[in-house]
Amino acid sequence: MYMNKSQRGSVTLETSIILPIFLLLFLFIYGLFAIVAAQNQMTHALIQSTKSLSLDSYLTENVESLSEEGLNFWGGLEDMVIDIVRLNNDENFSSRNNWYTSDGGGNQIAKERFVGYLAGGDENKAEEKLKGMGIVDGLEGIAFETKVEGEVLTVTIKYKIQYWFDFMGMGEIPMEQTIKSRLWK
Repeated sequence: MYMNKSQRGSVTLETSIILPIFLLLFLFIYGLFAIVAAQNQMTHALIQSTKSLSLDSYLTENVESLSEEGLNFWGGLEDMVIDIVRLNNDENFSSRNNWYTSDGGGNQIAKERFVGYLAGGDENKAEEKLKGMGIVDGLEGIAFETKVEGEVLTVTIKYKIQYWFDFMGMGEIPMEQTIKSRLWK
């Protein structure tokens, strides 16, 4: 098909206008998908951490352990099995103290549990993963807040995600996620 010079110039002009707009739109959508994926990973680790934290009250108050002071021995076979599993597992997934009885006492434990579920308890790996997701300041940039009201445990995290394309200084997006779980008694 034959085009004259004015038609070729018109196609070139249209392409030079449309192509950058299309590329910016494509990159913007890609950035949104990256933010959704990061938020999804954070939510998953927070849900698992909160569920795990809600079990601590049951394990601390109802399961007799050999590591406790006094002459307590296992109350039954289930106590023995739970105690053996707890002794062989990392402290990132279970706590032997009653942090849930003090105000704000669970913030550090929630952070450790979050790192446990996000990166298997390895803080360096967690930092690497968080920076890869665009979490501003990595693990230090996440504020943990635990609150126990009656039998309800509430864990909230606040952080900022750096959008990879900083358009007009709007690159840091503040996020807040809250998960509630009933404490096991």
